[in-house]
Amino acid sequence: MSAAAWGWLLAIVGTLASVAGVVFSWLAWIEAGKAKVAAREAANAVRIRNLAHDFTGWAVDARDLLKAVRESEFGSAQGAAIRLLGALSHSKGWLTGLIPEASAVEEVVRLLNLVNTYLADRSVFEDKQAGLAEDCQSIYRRLNELAGALHAKAEKP
Repeated sequence: MSAAAWGWLLAIVGTLASVAGVVFSWLAWIEAGKAKVAAREAANAVRIRNLAHDFTGWAVDARDLLKAVRESEFGSAQGAAIRLLGALSHSKGWLTGLIPEASAVEEVVRLLNLVNTYLADRSVFEDKQAGLAEDCQSIYRRLNELAGALHAKAEKP
């Protein structure tokens, strides 16, 4: 085989190898995009599952608050309200971007602020106990609803 023929043969083989490299790079880029989407979906699923767990815990705290208010345990009610308000207020900022139910959390925080106001003084607590029990029941019910909605969302494929 002459030198010119070898040159042409090497040029053709080199071109085919280059084209194959471009095709395989393009396929890898497409798969990487799919992997990125899958990773994002998996991360969101984990966040929602963790958030559902948090809301379940907060609902338990709200149940404890309701029990303390109904049983006229002023100190226990104060402590439970402060813990729950602190947890929800701290979480409210990052919840806003994660779940559409964030406005419901704001309503729960508003009710907790009202409850905390009534729990500032024992005499106010005793005067407003019936209304406090209703507000605490609303808080408990709403947190349970949010926990249930998030658990259902986490279970979706």
